[in-house]
Amino acid sequence: MLTTLQVFIRWLNLPTFGFLHWTEPAARFVLIVATYLGAAVAVRNNEHISIRFLLERLTKWSPRIGLTVRLLGDLIVVGFLLIALRGTATTAINDWATSIGGIGFVTSGHLYLGIAVGVGLMLIYALLDIVQLIRGLGTESLEETVERQLEEGTTDE
Repeated sequence: MLTTLQVFIRWLNLPTFGFLHWTEPAARFVLIVATYLGAAVAVRNNEHISIRFLLERLTKWSPRIGLTVRLLGDLIVVGFLLIALRGTATTAINDWATSIGGIGFVTSGHLYLGIAVGVGLMLIYALLDIVQLIRGLGTESLEETVERQLEEGTTDE
């Protein structure tokens, strides 16, 4: 809605009289935070970007190796997310009162807090996936576990 309003203002060359100037930065801020929240949903649904070709071949050859490779990938993701969460949380605290323009009451700290929430949710979902993988490594029906996990994120492919 904010972007649509901004497009019409620019397309029709309407004067904003100063009261609609906030729509452009607000749309930008919402897009930034929504991107990270959407990434968290993708991690939760196991729909994040991955190269499945090698993983599927390894899993068919040996289900245990396939799960181990997935576990290693998830551990790398968790490491990255821990670093990203620390950086965004630190920046949110340090820049809490730093104005970023456009909207007076929204600061850089608020924006980084929204990003930190998205990164934190991604971290939680990645940790839950690791727990599920570890449980899969210990089960008797390893093939069923692997098949179910590989199918989770591929419904729209």
